Amino acid sequence: MKRFHFPLERVRRWREGQAALEEMKLEQLLGNLAALRLERETIQLERTRSQKELLEQPFVQAIELALLDAYRMHAQIKIRNIENRELDVGAQVEQQRQRLIEKRREAELLERLKRKSWGDWQAASDREQESLASELHLARLTRHRSRGSLRT
Repeated sequence: MKRFHFPLERVRRWREGQAALEEMKLEQLLGNLAALRLERETIQLERTRSQKELLEQPFVQAIELALLDAYRMHAQIKIRNIENRELDVGAQVEQQRQRLIEKRREAELLERLKRKSWGDWQAASDREQESLASELHLARLTRHRSRGSLRT
């Protein structure tokens, strides 16, 4: 019997490659989201630390309070901008997850078709082997019987 050949193998591999590419894109977006969260948390911690350091001093000048307030406002604006970017990237992450799910489904469909095709091929191969074994057995019996009838 001929070797197993899945006619859609190139398409299956291509779809697997597409799914892997979409997964890499998702990982990149998740990395961007994590970096934004870290940046936001860093700014929040720095703002809190600066405020605490200034307020723990025994004597604080008015200019220092004004500078702290300006820094606090500036930090709050940066945090809002980062939060907006986080929302945008979060939406992109969700869209990318949907694309990844679709590409995985497409790849899995072809993988299931390949497994079914291989199972069908294996069953046909088994039937062919069984048929060949039966024919060989009958040929031996026939040859053995014909030799026995020649001796009598």
